[in-house]
Parts: sequence; structure tokens; C-alpha cells
Amino acid sequence: MFPTDLVSKPSARPQPELAQYGVGELALFKVFTRESYRSTFGVQAPAYEPSQRIKAWFDSSVDLSDPESLVVYRVIAQDRSGAPVLRQVGMPAGEAARVNLPGAVEYPVYSVSPTHATRGGSPLNPEYLSLCTDADALASVLGAEGVIDEGATTVYPAEYPSDELRRMWAIPLRSQSYNVGILLKSRNASGVGAPGDWSVATGEPVWVPAAPLVSSGAVSAQSPWETPCRDLFANEKLQLGIFGPAVVRTDKQAEADLNSGRFLQSDRLLLQEIWQALQVR
Repeated sequence: MFPTDLVSKPSARPQPELAQYGVGELALFKVFTRESYRSTFGVQAPAYEPSQRIKAWFDSSVDLSDPESLVVYRVIAQDRSGAPVLRQVGMPAGEAARVNLPGAVEYPVYSVSPTHATRGGSPLNPEYLSLCTDADALASVLGAEGVIDEGATTVYPAEYPSDELRRMWAIPLRSQSYNVGILLKSRNASGVGAPGDWSVATGEPVWVPAAPLVSSGAVSAQSPWETPCRDLFANEKLQLGIFGPAVVRTDKQAEADLNSGRFLQSDRLLLQEIWQALQVR
């Protein structure tokens, strides 16, 4: 599944007004962790696939009509001498459109809102309550015909406050009825949205959690995908700095060198000219 409803399009940052800056300033996409992906988009990142390279960015602008079609980007790489260079890389559109972040998928903890509903004068356990829409949806999945309200009885009927929309819905199945609230609690035992399927093989509905795709510790041995970057401007060049690849603005470098107080090549040439002049005398 591709995150077609999530937006992450290539966007170049303004050129920094600095003599030197990190290659991250050339990046066309924001990079994510599992936590930042969830905080940004409000959903979990797709489950990690260790058979594919780690990928912390995604491109929602690619054409997914053919997920296997090749998409080409430019990234920072190294030549044979270890110097940073721009290089083209290609990947399938389907891979470009999704992140591949290591780590286990975490699902929100299931919780049930309290209620002031009662039955027979005693407080009603809110775990037995559910919305009619949830009950109807679950009945459809289980192949049941409709739902019943277990609280609508002549003896000890359930009494609900005006702001309580939930009821004691139950699903009749094979001469038995199963409370929807309890079934929903079972389905969300591993967290809201955790994958799995309903089974009625034993005669009663049982939620079977899906096996995790990978263990949380499995990580691809392949090198991660680099973040795509823009082309260099005419006044930029790549060089290997103390902390790795860096971008140098050639129009700012001369000024920075003059203000640095360092002994420059121009200083060396000037001293050579003075030495030669003294030798002639």
C-alpha cells in the first residue's frame, strides 16, 4: 500500500548565505523517523521490509499507474578517491512513494470511555457498550444478519443518560449472541489498528492477530537510500569537510578566507614576489 493521501513533494530550500554548509541544504525531501512520521501525518509508517533498503523519505508526486516504472534522482555519493560527487540513482516508483523505516509498528492503546448507564440500579460496565455503526460493521464482517440490543429487556432494562449513544449491542451467530463491546476489546488487544482477521472456525468469533512481518531487530544489510538533492548552482561546489561532505559557495569563500586570518595561497604568492624582488637587489 502506498501513502497516496500523504504529501511529500520535492522542494528546494533557499540557498544559504554562508561560505560553507552541509549537503543537507540540498535535500529535496524531508526525512522521517517512525515517530516523526506519525506526529506529522497522524498515522503509522508502513511496516518495515528488511528485504528492501532503509528509506527515510518518500515522494508523493510519482506516477503510480505503473509501480515498477523507474524514477531517477540525484544524490550525494563518493567517487573512487572518496570525494563527494552528484550521482544519478534509479528506483521503482512504488519504492519511491513510501518510506521504509526500521522498528516495530506501535498501535495506540485501546481504551473505553466511562459511562453513567445503569442496569437494575447498578453501574453498567462500559466495555459492554458500543456504537450501532461499529456493531453493524462487525456483523457484516462476521456474516451475521443484523444486531440486537441486549439491554432492551423487560426485566432490568439498561438505562442510558441522554448523552450516551452506545448500547449493549450484540451479534446473533449460530444460536448464540456475542457482545460487540467485548469483541471490539478482543480485536484491539494489541492496539487500535493492529492487523488480524476474524475466524468463526470454532463456532464463535475469535480475533486472530496477524504475525509480525519481521522481528523488531531485523535490519536490512543494504546501505540506506540517500535523500535526493537538487543540482548545484553555478556558485557552488562539493568538497570533503571535517565532518563529511560539504557545499562551498565560491562567491563567498574568498571573502571568508580573507576574514579568517589564515595564511592563504595569495599570501604565499605575495611573499614569493617580495623575496624575488629582494634577490634582484
